[in-house]
Amino acid sequence: MKTIKLTLLFCLITTLAFCNISTKEKNALLAICNATNGENWTVSWNTNTPVSTWNGVTVEQDKVVALDLSFNNLVGTLPIEIGDLVNLRTLNLFRNKITGFIPSSIGNLVELQELNIAFNSLEGNLPNSIGNLNKLVKLELFMNRLEGNIPCTISGLINLEKLEMFNNDFHG
Repeated sequence: MKTIKLTLLFCLITTLAFCNISTKEKNALLAICNATNGENWTVSWNTNTPVSTWNGVTVEQDKVVALDLSFNNLVGTLPIEIGDLVNLRTLNLFRNKITGFIPSSIGNLVELQELNIAFNSLEGNLPNSIGNLNKLVKLELFMNRLEGNIPCTISGLINLEKLEMFNNDFHG
């Protein structure tokens, strides 16, 4: 009996020790799910399972480092909480039905190397905070309804190798 109890205790501790992302990151993922009609995604999340098992979420060392929900029927807007995923290196929301504005909190994602939010229906200006993403190598914004001046802060993207912004209404 003692062996069974010890085994169960060990399993519980192991479960708690692995893939235990912060509450802030989990809440950010849930906000994205709720704001983009997660129940009707092509591949939805079972939020009762560990985050590391959720489609398109990559967790390393208890941190969410990649989110790839491309071609997944996201319908809605990007919540401000997206900026709480501060360890993201890749954010791919390509070819969905995301509307509204790019939240300025996107500038909090300072570890981001690849950002693809192309082929959606995003509108408004590109936030100045985009210039905070100085590790960015790829920025893909094409086929949206973005408009206005391209912020001067984009010149701070010193590692940028790929920039695709066509089929928007940028000027300046």
